[in-house]
Formats: sequence, C-alpha cells, structure tokens
Amino acid sequence: MATFAYATTTAIVFLILLPLSCSSESILHHHHHDGNSSVQKSDVDLLEFPLNLEYLEAEFFLYGSLGYGLDKVYPSLAQGGPSPIGAKKAHLDDFTRDVIEQFGWQEVGHLRAIKKTVKGFPRPLLNISAASFAHVFDSAFGSPLNPPFDPYANSINYLLASYIIPYVGLTGYVGASPKLQGATSKGVSILKYSIRFFLCFANSES
Repeated sequence: MATFAYATTTAIVFLILLPLSCSSESILHHHHHDGNSSVQKSDVDLLEFPLNLEYLEAEFFLYGSLGYGLDKVYPSLAQGGPSPIGAKKAHLDDFTRDVIEQFGWQEVGHLRAIKKTVKGFPRPLLNISAASFAHVFDSAFGSPLNPPFDPYANSINYLLASYIIPYVGLTGYVGASPKLQGATSKGVSILKYSIRFFLCFANSES
C-alpha cells in the first residue's frame, strides 16, 4: 500500500511539475522558431497512426475519472468522430481518480501536439466497454473469468486495464521513434514516449 501511495504521489508531482521544455506547446514552439516545422513525408504516417491510441487513451482516462470525454472537454479534437462505445465513469477512490484525470489531460495535450504537426483524422469508433476489456482478460487467462472482468468496477481493476493501453503504445513508439526524420516529429515522439514510460512505471509499482 505504501508503494502504491508513493507511485501515485510521484505521478501527480511529475505531471504538475513537468518542465516547460518538455511540454507539447514548448516543443512545437521551439521547432517552429528553429525553422524545422515542416514534417517530412515519411514521418506523416508514423505520427498519424498513433492518433488511434491517443484517442483511445484520452477517452478511457477522461471517462474513467470524469464520466465524460472529448465531446465535452475539447470537442474540436474529436472532429465529429463517433462517441466511444461503453465508456463510463469508474468507481475509483479519490486519489486514483485524480491521477487518472491528470493522465486524461495529458492525452488531450498529445492529441493537440500531433494535430499541430500533421493533419490527423477524426476520432475513430472506440469500444471501451467492460465487455471489450473482459474479452482481453479472458484471452490473457486462457479461459472466461467469473465474474467477467470489469475495469470500471473499482480502482484495482481500472489500474490493471489502464496498464494495457499505455504499454502497447510504449512498445509502438519505441519501434517508430528511430524511423522519424524531422526534428519536430522527434520532439513530439519524445514527449509521448516519456509520459508513457512514466505511466507504465507508476502502474507497475502500484
């Protein structure tokens, strides 16, 4: 329990005190003024594809902590895309809810950073229902769980579910980052990689 408190407290401190030099706006501003704002053609797909994951994380974290998502907090980022299936507020303790909300706002920042760098696309249809996560956990255990896994049931379940998404994203960014050519592209990628690494660390320590 003490380890969990340390990890989540550290997460909050990290998110609040994240240096301006590592923020989305600062990275883009820096490279625009360095004359490196153009994104090479080979980088566009590598930057746009992760938008699928960014949308997924933003909606999962925002709904889990607040009970609503991009359609309320930043409608223009969704670009008219369909609302997620099965999204709802999770039964979280106050401390966990606060941490998850901060992660949600970080994902909003990631979406803004990418869409200021490349054109992007509207939010895809996302299924973040309890049944969808139950299927993933059934596959992981090799047999159906009884009762079915529900990420929204409590803080522990939600943290288990939230570990899956950033970990997949982390491995994807590790593979894509070396292939990025432009300075702006690399700056955006470094920002996303660092936050994902910390999120996975915080969850693994809990």
